[in-house]
Amino acid sequence: MAALTSPGDDSPARTVLVTGGGRGIGAGITRELVARGRLVACGYRDSREATEKLRAETPEQVLPVHYDLGDHASANSAVREVLARWGRLDALILNAGTWTGGRLSTLDPLAWWRIIELNLGGAAALVRAALPAMRGSDDPSIVVVSSVIGLIGHAGDTAYASAKAALIGFARSLAKETGRDRFRVNVLAPGFVDTDMTAQVPGRARDGIAQSTVLGRFGTVPEIARAAVFLSEDATYCTGSVLTADGGWSL
Repeated sequence: MAALTSPGDDSPARTVLVTGGGRGIGAGITRELVARGRLVACGYRDSREATEKLRAETPEQVLPVHYDLGDHASANSAVREVLARWGRLDALILNAGTWTGGRLSTLDPLAWWRIIELNLGGAAALVRAALPAMRGSDDPSIVVVSSVIGLIGHAGDTAYASAKAALIGFARSLAKETGRDRFRVNVLAPGFVDTDMTAQVPGRARDGIAQSTVLGRFGTVPEIARAAVFLSEDATYCTGSVLTADGGWSL
């Protein structure tokens, strides 16, 4: 197919790979990027059907690509698929993650380490695979979606909090490693957001969370999506930054 161009000029459209891009916050990020005229590769593990529905909205701009945080070989294949379709890769938004709750004294040690391996190791594997392709971009950018839990901790979430805190250290170190190649690497730390996952939180617990948030409510998917795209495209003098989008819950 002929290469799409950016609105208002003849340059090739910016190409972004969004992991977990077919559902929840990832789908919101995909739609925000598509509205800007970007080409978006939606990484998915199990949600192929949801990702295909998202592609059907704008078939020329969305490409489903399989990526499994636990299968590092799939990182290389995902990048190859993007390059085969569009010939370039300008940005990564590392939104995919996994959660298992449990206190340190009760969570099985193997399960504890598995959360670290998937969240941190999966992100690192995709970055490692993508860096060579991204060096040809005019504005290579990586956004790591962490969590406010990685900044302040949370009882019963030692594994998840450790993984999300590690992602912040990973991103800030990567910013220093790649800055001379003009990469920008930033972190988004969302708080509680209205998604299918948080819809399962019991009403009383939801009310308690909302009441402990300065703005008095959960965030919305479009709000978090706009923050992610801001870091990816508009924050041109930011690298190694951590943007907290939690409605003041961590204050």
